[in-house]
Amino acid sequence: MLAATLVMAGLTVAVPAAAQAATTAYTLTAPTSVRLGSSATMKATWFTRGTGATGTVKLQRKSGTTWKTVAKVKVVKGRGSVSIKPTATATYRMATSAHRSTSKKVTVVKNWLSLGPTSASIKVGSAVTLSLKYVHNGKATAGAVSLQRRSGSSWVSVTRLAVPASGAKVVVRPTTTTSYRLAKSGVAPSATRTVTVDRDWASLAFSSRSLTTSEATTTASIVWYSAGKKANGTIVLQQRIGSGAWTTAKSVKVTSGAATVSVKPLVTRTYRLLAGKVSSASVTVSVKTVIPTSFTINGSGFGHGIGMSQYGAYAMARAGKSATSILKTYYTGVSVAQTAMPTAPLSVQVFGPDASNSVYDDRKTSVAVSVNGGGWMVQNKAGSTVAAKTTDSTLTFKVDGSSASVTYGGKTSKDSVLRLYWTGTSDYPKSGATTYATVAGAQGSYRHGRLTISVINGFINVVNDLDLNTEYLYGIAEMPSSWGTKGSAALQAQVVTARSYALLKYRAGIKSSCGCHLVDDIRDQNFTGWKKENEGTNAVYGKLWKAAVDKTVSGANGLLVTYGGKPVATHYYSASGGGTLNSEDVWASVVPYERSVDDPWSLMASSGNPNIAWTASLTQATARSYFGLRDVVAISVGTYAGGGIRSMKATSSTGATKTITGKSDALRSKLNAIAVGYVKAPWIKSFKAVQPK
Repeated sequence: MLAATLVMAGLTVAVPAAAQAATTAYTLTAPTSVRLGSSATMKATWFTRGTGATGTVKLQRKSGTTWKTVAKVKVVKGRGSVSIKPTATATYRMATSAHRSTSKKVTVVKNWLSLGPTSASIKVGSAVTLSLKYVHNGKATAGAVSLQRRSGSSWVSVTRLAVPASGAKVVVRPTTTTSYRLAKSGVAPSATRTVTVDRDWASLAFSSRSLTTSEATTTASIVWYSAGKKANGTIVLQQRIGSGAWTTAKSVKVTSGAATVSVKPLVTRTYRLLAGKVSSASVTVSVKTVIPTSFTINGSGFGHGIGMSQYGAYAMARAGKSATSILKTYYTGVSVAQTAMPTAPLSVQVFGPDASNSVYDDRKTSVAVSVNGGGWMVQNKAGSTVAAKTTDSTLTFKVDGSSASVTYGGKTSKDSVLRLYWTGTSDYPKSGATTYATVAGAQGSYRHGRLTISVINGFINVVNDLDLNTEYLYGIAEMPSSWGTKGSAALQAQVVTARSYALLKYRAGIKSSCGCHLVDDIRDQNFTGWKKENEGTNAVYGKLWKAAVDKTVSGANGLLVTYGGKPVATHYYSASGGGTLNSEDVWASVVPYERSVDDPWSLMASSGNPNIAWTASLTQATARSYFGLRDVVAISVGTYAGGGIRSMKATSSTGATKTITGKSDALRSKLNAIAVGYVKAPWIKSFKAVQPK
């Protein structure tokens, strides 16, 4: 048997296994035809007893009745090849002195038609260019040809063309997959070329695929064909960031196969079109500089930052530190000592007008006051009793000109000052159950002292007059009483700071705007009176707080914070962000004992501080307006000693910057006026850009 391997125009024919088994076997493989002017590769194999031989064989061509050697072929390990370029049809064989291969006839084609490309794929609505050539006697020749397309089992003419010797090109726009060929009388048709047509497709292009910032837009151009026709309907423009999920960007109405739509990517995005099973190629639009949608304000702590951190004090107390140690930690260079306290009462406004017209302003012309659990009496300015009862009652005090009036038992009494007393106080020490007063609209209830009712600027004003050293402090609601179970020293430190602050206010005298030394809210100190002292089931927490107050009292003296031998006003707040602040960095004045100190205590888990970390937000629009820039891509923070905010530097996508500086508390207030959420403290750690989605 004979076996062969043929390589012609990329075609490989394997050698049959039978060739390996023969004792001696020669094969010659050749193409059946070759175009005039082209080369053909003849392949020879030579096996002896199944093993590839090495040697030289002859390639012979038949001439009449004889064979003429035209080439010698070197065979190595059973295989060899030679290239020939025949000019006429001839028969060939491989030969040695002892053996001959089967002969092979190679026909030389002198005339042919060429059509390219070999294959093409287009989308309906697009075109493809076909290349045409006519060859006569091996040379490109001018001539008329017919371009045909297959229709069923037949070929029909598309067009007749005069093709120059250099060849020609023709553009076709098939709407379905179509096969083409060239035909000419007397010449074999060209090879068939098929143009595959995608009848359902969509394409997407953008006017710009590289945008400078998130504020820039680009126009998407959409082309959509369905069932081979220009589509009408709605197509979905999808988007995704990176390798994320595809989401709908827009639904676009397409008319006669086309539409345009404006797109604002915000960040680098990839887009595609989707209509049923039809999906366009994806296109990425890059954004060089991303404009954040907002900034997350990351902060720590709660309050102004001057003096004692309450949560820090609690952590110190839990670690075994004394009240004195706590106070000396937070107030630089102070002493903590027993000091004589005033015997005259401290006046605390609990209801009434506020000269600054703040949220705490109570501008009323009457107020209801109730006495609960015992008897009471009302006296005028001269000390004469104008009404009294031994049981609970509710009295209504009203404005009457410049005087306050009260009606009881059908009798109205008025004076510039009316005072309400109740049983069980130092001013009205009759026996009885625990008696306290409440004022409608006030935040507290009142067990100690008395209530003084007057008229200020045409509005009812109510003041609780009581002892500063103990009674007032029993009602200070600035620290959780429950802390006394694990950190009583923190409660004692709070008592001392509250006493020191109140004493300075007392010494400053009565203010005409409120008829008081201080008010009952955070403008001074939060005072809720009996509510604080009676806190918890069976006043369990209130007793802890009251015990902390009593622990700081020695006879008529009270424990105070002093500096240079003088009592000082001691500021305090909820928690720091890791360091307290210098007074002048928050407000204005330099206070020598209110210096910045490290405060790791506020950040310890043992403090229970819920504001170790917090966030608020600043929108892009607000940031742009606040800093006066076209946009803001980054905000950096500068700080004072202790970490309080000192400056904010904003940077625009153009590179322009704007820095705003100020006192910590002022900057915090400004941010609170524009932020989403609450900026709790001046310890602002960072502004983190929130990227668009």
